[in-house]
Amino acid sequence: MPHKFFSMRLIQICFLFFALASCDAQKSQSEREQDLIPPPQINCPKGGNCTFEVLENSSLNIKRDGIGKLYPEITQGDKLVIKYHYEKIVDKNIMDAGLSEYVYLEIDPSAQHIILKDKELQRVKMIYGRICRCSDMGYYPVKEGDLFIFNKNGNLHIKSTFKVKNIPQVIHELEENLKY
Repeated sequence: MPHKFFSMRLIQICFLFFALASCDAQKSQSEREQDLIPPPQINCPKGGNCTFEVLENSSLNIKRDGIGKLYPEITQGDKLVIKYHYEKIVDKNIMDAGLSEYVYLEIDPSAQHIILKDKELQRVKMIYGRICRCSDMGYYPVKEGDLFIFNKNGNLHIKSTFKVKNIPQVIHELEENLKY
């Protein structure tokens, strides 16, 4: 009797193995490739929350307000606008402790490789924003740093280090892999 039980159990295990193997074999090539793509990851400095957006069919316009300060405006267009946002985690009981930082840039969606340095960063309209209850609040063109972008088939890899003179920054580098 134990021999019969063992044979039946072995048949059940083999059946389960072949059933699972056939399910995996039925996956299409694109589904198997999709399994290899890592989930989106936002690299964020400690003490804050971050978001990263890729806005398709958009345009980044750098405007000036009534007192001459810069600000970004996103409109309908034929480019990709990339928006990174950092928000400092603060005690809700402390008034005016909030801090948000932004980085915007605009790229041509057909560009597969972009490598820029220092003043060349303005080719992609790279702008840094510091929003807080502070004297240096505002948006600033990024003219010091480097940027590498690889863009292919909706996969975007961005790596950048940058600095805005005389402005304290929490975010001074970006490194992200995204699918859009």
